[in-house]
Amino acid sequence: MPDASYFTDIRGAVYFPSRAYNAWQTWNELDEAEIDRDFGYAQDARLNALRMFTSYEYWQEHAEAFFERFERVVQLAVRHGIRLMPVLFEDCGVDTTPQTRQDKNPHTAVCTCSPCRAVQRDPARYAEVDGYVDAFFARYGSDDRLLAIELMNEPHVQNQNVGFARYVVARAREKGGSVPLTIGCISLWHNLYFEGMLDVYQYHDNFPGSAAFLKLEMGEARGVQEVSGKPCWLTEWQRVREKGPGWDVAAIPHEDTLPALHTLAETVYGTGMGSFFWSLMVKPAYLTAQRPNGTFNGLFHEDGSVYSLEDYQAIAGPGRTRPVTPTLPRWYLDSLEQAKG
Repeated sequence: MPDASYFTDIRGAVYFPSRAYNAWQTWNELDEAEIDRDFGYAQDARLNALRMFTSYEYWQEHAEAFFERFERVVQLAVRHGIRLMPVLFEDCGVDTTPQTRQDKNPHTAVCTCSPCRAVQRDPARYAEVDGYVDAFFARYGSDDRLLAIELMNEPHVQNQNVGFARYVVARAREKGGSVPLTIGCISLWHNLYFEGMLDVYQYHDNFPGSAAFLKLEMGEARGVQEVSGKPCWLTEWQRVREKGPGWDVAAIPHEDTLPALHTLAETVYGTGMGSFFWSLMVKPAYLTAQRPNGTFNGLFHEDGSVYSLEDYQAIAGPGRTRPVTPTLPRWYLDSLEQAKG
């Protein structure tokens, strides 16, 4: 189970390859040289953990290929002093179909839930994922190269999938293993859905209205950590948005659409709690609720330049330097023009 180092030593980021819009694309298009390069960027920024989504759907199509690719990614992470926290299932995004998974149109390509909504909402179908859970835990349930195993990202009552997430946690417990289990919760109190089932608590606050508010919130999380005796990590954070978080809002101030990790980094790292920012690579917003207003996020471009030197120094340390490219990736801008044509 987690030792004391889990409380303070985690400095992480969420990782998708630059041109992958969802988890299936990550594994279908996996390029070891790209992963090695990007993990090197993470190491350069003094990160020691990455949160990375797996793909149940890719495993369904190519089970052995998935595990061969996952193992190689784990090996590359170790080479760069990084521990992975894989995410097995996903609440967020459009419903998963072959078409939505394969979509590369920059206007429409976004994250996809996993498994499909029909499985997530029907207890009679929960067992369809047993093969994936069992196979994953047979291989990695006690692999100390992994930081933790996140069974699902952001299950919640409104999407009628808390029961599915609880089923998956119970199945993982049944298979056994020493790697800590966790759930990517939207807020701190959502961990109560899984009371007594988790080894690590986590919660998300991507766009707080101020650094002071996040500091207060993280103080509450520290209280939960101290009372429960379990680690509590902030596993998604991005920037301050004083005029609101911008969910499902078509137009927000242009400044708010840009990466600004420096607005929260000092607060996050000053708490001594584990954390992961979104995201390592500069990308358009992952979620449909942030895409209409033009949000993009991230630290590194593919060529190793950074979007913001201020962000880079806030993460990696003052005085360090990198080339700066303060724009959306060129490939993305070109693809937008092609899509319009």
